[in-house]
Amino acid sequence: MADNIPPGSTDAEPPVTQTAPLATSPGVVDDAGDPDQATAPVAVAAPSGGSSWWQTVDRGPQAKPWRVLSIVLLVLGCVLAPIGVTAGWAKNLVVDQQAYLDAVDPLITDPAIVNAAEARLVAGIDDAITKLNIADKIGTELESLGLPPKLATLATTYLATFRTDITNAITNMVDELVTSPKVATVWHSANATLHTKFVQIMRGDSPGKLHSLNVDLSAAVTQVKEKLETSGVSWAAQIPDVPVVIDIAGNANVQRVAGYYNLLDTLGSWLPIIAALLLLLSILIAPSRLGGLAKAAGWLAVSMVVLIVLLVIGRNWLISKAPLQPEVTQAFVRQLTVNLQSTIRLILISGAVIAVVAWLFGRSRSAVSLRSEVQSAMGSIRDSRWHIVIRALGAVVALILVLVLISWDNPGVLWAVVLALLAGLAAVVAISPQPGNAPPPDEAQPQPEPLEQAVSHS
Repeated sequence: MADNIPPGSTDAEPPVTQTAPLATSPGVVDDAGDPDQATAPVAVAAPSGGSSWWQTVDRGPQAKPWRVLSIVLLVLGCVLAPIGVTAGWAKNLVVDQQAYLDAVDPLITDPAIVNAAEARLVAGIDDAITKLNIADKIGTELESLGLPPKLATLATTYLATFRTDITNAITNMVDELVTSPKVATVWHSANATLHTKFVQIMRGDSPGKLHSLNVDLSAAVTQVKEKLETSGVSWAAQIPDVPVVIDIAGNANVQRVAGYYNLLDTLGSWLPIIAALLLLLSILIAPSRLGGLAKAAGWLAVSMVVLIVLLVIGRNWLISKAPLQPEVTQAFVRQLTVNLQSTIRLILISGAVIAVVAWLFGRSRSAVSLRSEVQSAMGSIRDSRWHIVIRALGAVVALILVLVLISWDNPGVLWAVVLALLAGLAAVVAISPQPGNAPPPDEAQPQPEPLEQAVSHS
């Protein structure tokens, strides 16, 4: 360098100012694609500790095989989730008899069940009385008492009216029975017996071939007979035990489920867990875990919609197999699927809400643009005092909306999504930076400084 100094020059070469390498934005490379050959040092504000931690949590494996595996796990989880929910519901009803009884006990107040039980009881008792030939017996008894044959014959002509009165009296007694607390005990015992027989079929322990499901209310006939005897009707003791059953399954062959008890128990216990683990793994290995959470929750909600459609189809098919008493089968199916419908509804709403919230705080272009618009509107408020007040109001509104959503018993899916979105936007307002502060690094990364400007600044 000294040999190149012009003669007569007395000025020494200005000292070279050494500058330390400046941090660059992650993933910023030069035109050649080599991150180690950057064209110029770039001055980038270091992310805050909280933001850096959040980016670390959100960022998953970026390699293509991991992305493919995440999609596969997501599909498997969403396919198994409806099957697992249904298997868990069915297993609960089959394995736990008390759960089944708790589900069907309220049916004794259902108009369809009450009408069917009353009709069966009245018809059964009336047929038994008809077989007793009471009219002939009364005419014979009148003649044996010394009544002239003409008078006896005249008396028997009124027996038709007498028979109608007996039927009306029995109908009134049966109506009082089916609307009294006593019938609840009969209904409970009949369903417990039905459940025991069904479990025996599923285990393969049933000694006979049962091709239908019936609720046996024959015990109610005994109570009607006792009521008639108490009322002074001596011939009521002659009424035989009448089989009174309510058909549930219709023409469906119940024997087809024989031997599937253990399989149902296993699937109902493990399928929901397996489906949840698959969805969780798909989220953990997704390129963006928030994005993976939004996709998993959204598609899980879609799978519940598919399950609702299949549930409606299955219910209509089962009712079509009961042409004699479709209203009874419909009442049973509706009551037995109450818990299943509640579970589906909960998963559907939860999935939709989580998907919306995860998308809102994710790294997609639409979500970042929406957050930027909200924060830009907040940045237009230059007065720091008003800025703090609005942020506090945003936090309060977000908390209130979350509490409303949690405490709402039966929110619609649309309303739940709207409340979640509004709560998320209110939270964005609450965490908006103060005027003049740098925006979060995940939304506005500083641009690289041109080489000429960097050198001139040095």
